[in-house]
Amino acid sequence: MSDLQQTVQEATQSESETSTETQSANSDQDILGNSAVQETLGFDAAPQALEGRALGVYNEHAERTPNMMVGLSEAQQYDMQFFLENWRQNRHRYEEVSAATNMPAELIAAIHWREGSGHFNTYLHQGDPLGKPAVNVPNDIPVFYEWEEAAIHALNMRYHKSRQEDLEITADTRNPNALASYAETYNGLGYYNRGMASPYVYAGTDQYTSGKYIADGSFNRNVVDRQLGVMPMLGAIGGIQTEQDMSPQAIGPEFIWRRVLNGQVILRTGSYGEEVEVLQTKLQALGYDVGTVDGDFGNGTKRVVMEFQASVSETPDGVVGPGTASAIQNAIDNQSAGAESATSTSSEPTLL
Repeated sequence: MSDLQQTVQEATQSESETSTETQSANSDQDILGNSAVQETLGFDAAPQALEGRALGVYNEHAERTPNMMVGLSEAQQYDMQFFLENWRQNRHRYEEVSAATNMPAELIAAIHWREGSGHFNTYLHQGDPLGKPAVNVPNDIPVFYEWEEAAIHALNMRYHKSRQEDLEITADTRNPNALASYAETYNGLGYYNRGMASPYVYAGTDQYTSGKYIADGSFNRNVVDRQLGVMPMLGAIGGIQTEQDMSPQAIGPEFIWRRVLNGQVILRTGSYGEEVEVLQTKLQALGYDVGTVDGDFGNGTKRVVMEFQASVSETPDGVVGPGTASAIQNAIDNQSAGAESATSTSSEPTLL
């Protein structure tokens, strides 16, 4: 058992059943049917009070949350250990604020980590030091000296409380769409307005790749937010109810491949890196001769991609976008299903 797995177990051992528990132990986090699960749970239907941009935010998260997969960098895994330890030691403090605001304690803890790295000498509003006038937005707030009082004030501010009510959030809410919508609104809708996933919500999942506000109003598309997003933190402590496994996991091949399946990364001649390496590995598994699996999308890899595309009646342009990636994945899945069926048949007893 890794240090991170042990920390997760310790942080959640008092829970008799976590809401993120998956019904199968699929290591690739198979999400087939998650949208149907959300419909069954009632998560797909937006609360009736939402309209306009607020409704748009909810609907965007309703599309993202059934498909998100956790993949933590080494630094994020390290950070997650501290977050889980903070939750274990200070859960009672978050629950005290939860009781006063009717907000989920887990969401409060995740927002606290984003705003102040779990330090109890900061405002939950924006991470400024307690005991001094706030500098960052919002800065039109009283001076507080106790973290709990400041946190209760932050969550009860008119616009936060109004959004909580519109999203129908209570202390027991585990709807990932509602919680993601609240978290994004808490941080601001700059990312939503740009049509991109908010790292505040999704960093540490495959829904986010790059782009970050490095200061109020200052956006840099090349900067990667290396903090933990609210969703993987909630997943780690049972704060959301999902079908897929949201426990802390390192970035693996299937997580990397999801970037291509989602269209976040397009592979073509000249591409280089881990996505190309996974592509080459999958094509090799399908029986294509890719030569050395080296992560370099050269002429050899292009030739094999074109050969595959022709075999599935796609335009053989040698470019791997979501369509070709999906066709490759379907071929892999069909191959695996055929192998399992053959194994099952061969193991049946022969009747004499």
